[in-house]
Formats: sequence, C-alpha cells, structure tokens
Amino acid sequence: TVRVLAYQVMSNHFHLLLQAPADLPSPEETCRRYAEFHDHKRSLDPESQRCALWSQRLRDVSWFMGHLERLFTVWFNRTRPVRRRGALWAGRFKNTVLEDGMAVWDCWKYIEMNPVRAGMVKDPADYRFCSFGVWVQSGKHPFHDTLEKRLFPVLQGLLGARSMAEVRRMLSQEFARHRAEGEEAREVAGRPMRFSTQAHRRVRYWVDGLVIGSELFVREVMGRVRGSEYMQTRRLTPAIDDRAADRLCSYRQLRVMSL
Repeated sequence: TVRVLAYQVMSNHFHLLLQAPADLPSPEETCRRYAEFHDHKRSLDPESQRCALWSQRLRDVSWFMGHLERLFTVWFNRTRPVRRRGALWAGRFKNTVLEDGMAVWDCWKYIEMNPVRAGMVKDPADYRFCSFGVWVQSGKHPFHDTLEKRLFPVLQGLLGARSMAEVRRMLSQEFARHRAEGEEAREVAGRPMRFSTQAHRRVRYWVDGLVIGSELFVREVMGRVRGSEYMQTRRLTPAIDDRAADRLCSYRQLRVMSL
C-alpha cells in the first residue's frame, strides 16, 4: 500500500517521494494483495498471525525499500558483462517524514531538480530518468493515478490547481524560477547549514532533516518518539526563505561538512 509519487534516478543514487497510508489494510485486503503478489500460488488465513504481520509490512516504508533494493540488486548482478555477487547498496536508505502541503511540494521540486544541480541538463524535462522528464516527454506521469488520487487534492487546496496539467505547468514555472536564482552561496564547514527551500541549491535537510513541516507538525511527530516534555525545550531549524504563514521547520540542525 506504499505508493510512489515521484522518483529521480541519478548515476549512483536515487530519490523517491512516497506516500504510506496511516491505517493498516484490512485482513481481507491483505490476503488479496498477498495472493496477487505471489501469483495466487500462496495464500493467507485472514485470522492468522502471519496475516497480521503482512498487514503491517504492506504499509512499511522500510520493508518496501528493502524489497525494491533486493530486486534491483538481483537484476544488476545478473546483467553485468562479468557477473557480480553480493550486496550492491553502500548503506541503509535515509528517509524524511514530510507534512502534507508545502513540505511535499517543495521536496518534490527539490527531487526533480537533482540533474540540473549536477550540471547534467538545463531543465528537468530533458532528463528521462525522473518522473517529471517522463511526464513531459510522454505526456503522462508514470504514476498518474496515484498522483491524482493521493497528491492532487492537497495541491488543489494549496496552489489552487484545477488539473494535473496545471500542476505540471506550475512545476515548469517553478523550475525556471529556481534556475534563475543564481549561484549557490558558499558555506563554511562546521557552521550550521541554512535550511533553504530553494531547489537550485543542494540542501541536506531534505535527506537528513528527519521531519519537515510546520512547527506544530514537527513537534507532534517527534513528541511521540522523544516525549512532549523534551520537545517543549527543543529548538527547531526554520527555513530561511519560506512564507511566514506556512513556514517550514526541520527537526534537525545540520552543519556544513568539509569536503
């Protein structure tokens, strides 16, 4: 039940924008998906403990990523001119929890701008290994149904978009604006890194920020983990260039790393 909204595949890493439902699928839905996943060669008892386990796995981002990376590793090892064996990925994936709305919108733009920041293309539309490039070049988003069902209602209220075509046009305008922002400001190693939502800059907060959203959202999410008393005294890192009305915050304050 984990859904892909957007993706970006680079030469040595990839980014995914995922949506995981808050609720677990029902036992009946779990059994149906399990049977389809195994080409109806296996089945589950809806009242079994194994069914309950699979119900949790179906909305587990970690399990989703582990399965995806294993499938890719098997394909990669088998298709090299000289067969390779063993693990492929350097380490465990990193993930950041995003609040619906501006956090998702800004992160989506940041993901799609990766090849532009890397100097590979001048426009994300020219890069065919990302969801936006496929969307522009083929005329249809690779995950159109999921995007329209899960993300469009949010963007409709946030941006006033009336269709997915208008969302694509807004993205194109945002990419053009970010490309015109100019060169990155230099950062001094060891000092706190500024949390910028401008997609033309490489900002680690989207990867290492842990939780990004409104101050209330970040404190609520981390309060479940750290405790509400701890979060009352915790200082968050606000974005430096957000609108005051819907300003984004990051749970972590990151420092600039020396090269």
